[in-house]
Amino acid sequence: MRDVFEQVEKNIDSLVANCVDWAACASDEALRAAEAGKLKLQFYDKEVPDEWLADIKGKKVLCLAGAGGLQAPLLACAGAKVTVIDISDKMLDQDRAVAERENLQIEIVKGNMCDLSMFGDDVFDYIINPPSLMYVPELSVVFRECYRVLKRGGVLIIMAPNPINYVCDYIDDADGGYYKAVHRMPFCSRDHDDSDWIEYGHTMESYLGGQIECGFLINGYVECQREDITELYFMTRAVKN
Repeated sequence: MRDVFEQVEKNIDSLVANCVDWAACASDEALRAAEAGKLKLQFYDKEVPDEWLADIKGKKVLCLAGAGGLQAPLLACAGAKVTVIDISDKMLDQDRAVAERENLQIEIVKGNMCDLSMFGDDVFDYIINPPSLMYVPELSVVFRECYRVLKRGGVLIIMAPNPINYVCDYIDDADGGYYKAVHRMPFCSRDHDDSDWIEYGHTMESYLGGQIECGFLINGYVECQREDITELYFMTRAVKN
């Protein structure tokens, strides 16, 4: 399993070095808005609902696999006490740079979202996890750790790809091409090609049922359909009972 995460780290570092759009740091405008009480966290073409983050000021927040100079600085500007953990040094470097430039107090931790043993029980009020669970073979490991480190009544917000992202392949033809359902879930990219890129397609049962089995109560759900018909993402808000 170690080689999987080592390869994921290399892959993410490479994408950051190539300036992919999702690795861009928070804009000055967004940071100033967060300071003024107008925090906005993007979820592709949508945003995290305001009511999900209404009481974030003064709360202890863990940005889980959430480095990149975006969520953590915005949350810190909004008055949260922020810790960010990520497997990628290059992503964490972006948080360091923004924190230094903006004089923000952000705890920065290099680590794997499957192992939060550096944190005690019942520590955080919020965990915010941007799209990254597709790099983890087994979701239940992550959800159990999230449940442990959250305080009673704490909130877990995850963003993830719907399984349709992995079920379909694009078939190019003379009529402009089409999508065909060819894969079963769960999915692992390594089973279908020999490239260095590793992703896992999880079932909705694993995403939703996995949280419920750990003791979470899911009380929020949002979807975002992107331009590509198979690029459907979802976001859940869950509370630790």
